Amino acid sequence: MTDLLIHDAVVVTVNQENQILKNGSIRVTDGTISSVESTEPADRDPTAERVIDASGKVVIPGLIDAHRHTDFTLVQGLFSELDGSELLKEAFALYHTAEPMLGESFFEAAWQLACLRQLTHGVTTVNAMDFTPELGAEAIGESGLRGVIGPELADFVNPAPAAEQLADARRFIETYHDTYDGRVTASIAPGGEAGCSRKLWEGVAELRADYPDLRLHTHLYDSAEADTMAAGSGADDPLDLLDRFGLLDERTLLTHLLHADRDDARRIADAGAHVLHCPTVYSYFQAGKRTWFPLPALQEYGANVVIGLDDPFWFDSWDLIQEAKHARLLSNFEYGAQQWSSYDLLKTLTIDAARALGLDDHVGSLEPGKRADFIVADVNTPRHKPYSNLPSVLMNSVTAGDIETVVVDGEVLMEERSVESMDVESVRAAATRERERLQTHTGWETSLAGSAPPEKSILRRVSTRPLLRAMKQYGRGVVNQHFW
Repeated sequence: MTDLLIHDAVVVTVNQENQILKNGSIRVTDGTISSVESTEPADRDPTAERVIDASGKVVIPGLIDAHRHTDFTLVQGLFSELDGSELLKEAFALYHTAEPMLGESFFEAAWQLACLRQLTHGVTTVNAMDFTPELGAEAIGESGLRGVIGPELADFVNPAPAAEQLADARRFIETYHDTYDGRVTASIAPGGEAGCSRKLWEGVAELRADYPDLRLHTHLYDSAEADTMAAGSGADDPLDLLDRFGLLDERTLLTHLLHADRDDARRIADAGAHVLHCPTVYSYFQAGKRTWFPLPALQEYGANVVIGLDDPFWFDSWDLIQEAKHARLLSNFEYGAQQWSSYDLLKTLTIDAARALGLDDHVGSLEPGKRADFIVADVNTPRHKPYSNLPSVLMNSVTAGDIETVVVDGEVLMEERSVESMDVESVRAAATRERERLQTHTGWETSLAGSAPPEKSILRRVSTRPLLRAMKQYGRGVVNQHFW
């Protein structure tokens, strides 16, 4: 018997034929899509356990946020008016003070709120790297969502030494990989050439050898000092660093690449690595004066480029559809019109993102045999109709506010904007309580008019251990670049 039936929908399958059904039905049995076909009269009087009439609405695969940090969801609004350098300084201070000062309840509330926002914005799968991954795995799993999560390994940010961080990562993988009916999986997530010592990279290589099926998720070329920091680990540049440790291949996810060039794009594509692009955070705070994300070269060489929100609480937006729109607008501004077609942009949020995460056999398109992850958006309103070119409407006009229903693994998590898999009021109450504690204990001044960071010196709010490690790495890199 069919467990769930959606009928009379416009179904954008994102399958290999790019098929769009004008009036389609989706049947789900045991969490798996059993059929995607044109609606028949019998579908309107069905025997399915649960039926959703989607007349005039659009069904697309669930959205996949390809790169996200989550720990500090509750700081939304604090960083929004800072410049880039001040933001990084204050974020660094919070990383060092929030855990001992605010405790686990702060991060539990942050993850719960992030899952609620993810769900209500139509994001069914997230690829996250964070300092509290255990809380994230449990929050995502219990909310009914899907996630790939890795402990962020960064001994130039985290005071803990490399060996301790690597041991924690191994425990996380052993405990949480392939849990919650397979909806939660682990990744290996080093912070990047600007965040990791050679010792940490050596440990990451050992993890990769022990867990070859896991994705390696890292930042790369997000700093003008990327080559120097890589040289501190004995490499010519960041890509050479990964290659020397056997970490650059089709299981590798590379985030940002703002300071990468054309040759870097070719090397990435040749390796089969995937690129996770997060346009808003760097345009909002300005990453520097060098060139913008090298999209044309990556596309020319055939690299798989997908979209992530990064730290959505820094710039106060959790709308992944709008993030994709920003990606197109910024790339068109930098390189000329038509850098992405609307349909290709939709694929960056669905099947291409699933391929990056190694999940494309299971999710990312609406096809029989795949897990039933999809969302229903209401476009039957004056805001959108009349229309043609539905992919353009989806990528240019639709927002998270149009998303009515969310299904993951065949379970209805939200219908007609009513969340069913989470206690919304409980999540909001915990978030409010912990946000107030954050403001009380950290010295941030907040009001409806804005926020101001603590006056207390940054050096009195951070551990010097990771700073000293980073300075040593940079100095070694300068020597390697100029004297060897």
